[in-house]
Amino acid sequence: MNAKDIARGGMLAAAAVALLYIGGASPWMGLACCAAAGVFSAVPLLRRGRVRHAVLLYLAAALLAALIVPRKSVAAGYIGLFGVYPILKYGIESRIPRHVQRYVKLAYFNVLLAVLAVLAKAGLFPQFAGMGLIRLALLWIAANIAFEFYDVGLSRLIAALRRRLPPD
Repeated sequence: MNAKDIARGGMLAAAAVALLYIGGASPWMGLACCAAAGVFSAVPLLRRGRVRHAVLLYLAAALLAALIVPRKSVAAGYIGLFGVYPILKYGIESRIPRHVQRYVKLAYFNVLLAVLAVLAKAGLFPQFAGMGLIRLALLWIAANIAFEFYDVGLSRLIAALRRRLPPD
């Protein structure tokens, strides 16, 4: 890893943390800023598939977000899904056959939702405590649909960035 890679990673991590901070300070922009900050984890993977750089960028941004973002739910969203997903997506799409990729991605997301459901049952998320089974099932289905849209949008954004970024 040379100085250029370290500087680029630091700038990307700082941009991700800045977006997360904005999302944590604004009550309406949390999810959007979290999703946008996750795109920065994909940048090292665009040209040469630098997984190590992407993981280090993710870890630095996640640690800083956990320390300084005012709303910890925004930091948790980045740490649990949006920051790590571009790296997992790269691994899935580069190693698993194309006809299985969608199911592996959905399995990852549903395992994450199951963990969140267990945490909600334990009382960590009181806003979901009073929901009935039908409402939770509808929320689960809506979350899966939203995840599919996010995955397609992220794929298109990565393809557009790959075309427009100058060579390394």
